[in-house]
Amino acid sequence: MIPVRDMRSVLYATAILFALAVLVLRGAFLWIEYRTALARAEAATQDLALLMEEYTKRTLETSDLLLSEVVAYVQSKGGVGALSEAQGFLVDVMHRSSAGHIIILVDRQGQLVASSVAQVSGAMSFADRTWFKVHRAGAETYVGGAIVGRLSHELLYTYSKQISDTNGEFDGVAHIGLRPSFLQDLSRPDADTEHVTLGIWGRDGRVIARTGLTQEQIDSGVGHTALFNEKESQLAGTYREKDPVDGITRIISFRRLERWPVTVTASIPMSAALASWTKGLYWSAVISAIILAAFAWLTWLGIRLSRQTEQTQQQLRTVNDELAQALEDKVTLLQEIHHRVKNNLAITSSLLQMQARRFSDQNVKTAFQETQDRLQSVGLIHDLLYRKETGGTINLQDYLSRLVEELSSTYGADERGIALELDAEPISIDLERAAPLALAVTEAITNAFKHAFMPEQHGRIQVLARRIGDQIEVSVSDNGGGVGDGTENESSLGMRLIRAFAAQLDGTFTLESNSGTTCRLVFPA
Repeated sequence: MIPVRDMRSVLYATAILFALAVLVLRGAFLWIEYRTALARAEAATQDLALLMEEYTKRTLETSDLLLSEVVAYVQSKGGVGALSEAQGFLVDVMHRSSAGHIIILVDRQGQLVASSVAQVSGAMSFADRTWFKVHRAGAETYVGGAIVGRLSHELLYTYSKQISDTNGEFDGVAHIGLRPSFLQDLSRPDADTEHVTLGIWGRDGRVIARTGLTQEQIDSGVGHTALFNEKESQLAGTYREKDPVDGITRIISFRRLERWPVTVTASIPMSAALASWTKGLYWSAVISAIILAAFAWLTWLGIRLSRQTEQTQQQLRTVNDELAQALEDKVTLLQEIHHRVKNNLAITSSLLQMQARRFSDQNVKTAFQETQDRLQSVGLIHDLLYRKETGGTINLQDYLSRLVEELSSTYGADERGIALELDAEPISIDLERAAPLALAVTEAITNAFKHAFMPEQHGRIQVLARRIGDQIEVSVSDNGGGVGDGTENESSLGMRLIRAFAAQLDGTFTLESNSGTTCRLVFPA
């Protein structure tokens, strides 16, 4: 730790470095914020372009369905020339369109036959309209550009459908005029998107509908811009370009409709996109000055706090020393407990051994010996925990090594010519599961010594412990005479105990007889 007398010099140096860091980092952050503001504006225009695509698609699909119904009605009446009164039907159809303004029917000469508004006096011809000329030339449907309605005198964009007679010949046109009210509502001054300009453009770049479009701009188009030149092959994208309609540089996102010859755009002026960043740039100078002034005060405060920190660190060291001592005392106490438990188990085993000498029945002596083996296997666990600071876990490799050595000595493996082999991985298990596992392994090894080999018969007993994925497998195998059909062994006390211990471990126990006997216990790691 830096001494308190040197802290002042360090803080002065830090103040200088901090001032430089503020200027450099603020410049870097301004650049990042600039890029973020542009990215946010691009994302907003992309979302609005997607919204425009859905709106335009829905409007055109609805208009197509309505005009299909109108065409079917006209054809059911015998054609355009046979209509006597269709205004009521057209009004009813018109009420089903949210964007529609007017539906008109014209005959093959372009003369008005019927409309969804009150009929005007005198004849009216639409033969000069582009949409009529396109249908007379053979087009079935047509999305028309922005026009001034001849009946309503409003700015509209249109969709029309050809009417054919029974011979398939051109008989007239069903035409619907659509208000661009959705565009105006979305960019109204009190909306979050008031600076956004939305547009719908024909395949050749002619304007169909656009936010803020005036009657003087209805013949304008963007066919010469990047949207219909360099980016003509793209279905969607975002770019920056000066708007030819108002001359403002904009961030423009576009999407081309698959079914309809239409491209929709959503754009925002660069100045609007960077408005918050520009305001932040002005504030950066003020904030930086405040920060630098405040840091001078913080430097003084840091000197004062350094003294308090030193005192706190001293207190912390004292507390840590006390905790370390308490932990050491706890470990010592646990070791003492394990030592006492081991000694108590050893005393109990000795008492059992003394008690066994009072009986002459070999079966009784064997029962006492088995109980001693079980106590010994548990005692080994506490002995390991006493000798090593392993907390509440034991190393299965170390434990089985000790257990094999003890049981080998108890049952005279060397004198009988029986090799007791161990192949165990260094697996750690907790004390709660170590006890039933130890007892199960003891029972399996004891059974092998007692039942696997005939008198004077040599053999081998192998103990295996390994981890397989999230399972631990412990097996005891011998090359003795086997267990036959396993009926007697399955009903023995040893087998019942092993199965009970397997249940405590949430594991499974299997007994196999193939050139010997294998007891296999598998439980979760």
